[in-house]
Amino acid sequence: MIERIEINLLPAEYRFHKKKFRIHREMVYPLLGVILTGVVLVFWTLFQENSISYNNGQIKFLSQQIDQNRPIQNEINKLRSEKTAIQEKIRALERISVNREKWVKLMEELSGRLPQYTWLLSVKEENTIPPVLSIEGRTYSFPEVANYMSNLKDSKYVSSVGLTDIERLNSKDNVYRFSITCVLNQDVNLVPVHNEPVQAASAKSSKAGSGGSAGKKTGR
Repeated sequence: MIERIEINLLPAEYRFHKKKFRIHREMVYPLLGVILTGVVLVFWTLFQENSISYNNGQIKFLSQQIDQNRPIQNEINKLRSEKTAIQEKIRALERISVNREKWVKLMEELSGRLPQYTWLLSVKEENTIPPVLSIEGRTYSFPEVANYMSNLKDSKYVSSVGLTDIERLNSKDNVYRFSITCVLNQDVNLVPVHNEPVQAASAKSSKAGSGGSAGKKTGR
């Protein structure tokens, strides 16, 4: 077999040399790092896009559920407001039941200490601490207002009394309008204790029973 020998007779400056692409060993590892980083970024971007689309789908689904259940939520809020209103009414009724005996006692004190030719028009309790009563009344005698205030000061349920206003209504009728304030004594309980009357009643019944038994014995 004859070997083929090629001889380039062109001068050196006209010769064409084929250049081979070579990668140095120092460039291999950084290049691989860049490629891996790019691949990781591509997968991370795809993962984030999938997560965003999934979360958007969940948000849309939850929004639909909220829209469907909104009437139920409105009904629940309505029932809660009605429950709150009913509880407020119940508490108001309880306060009325508790304060009823107190007001009975106060009105007994206020009316029982009225002097002659004097009457009351309104009694209002101010929401203060200690509680204050605003009293408005009428009288035919000017000095009776001072007597009424003095009588109220003698009550154990009243700590102080003050005159707010007094004036004559007209020149024809000798009628005076007056307004006074009474500071209630917080150290005195206005609601009577019910245990004592019950004990007293039981004591009376026991005495009556003993008296009846004694009468029977005497009859014998």
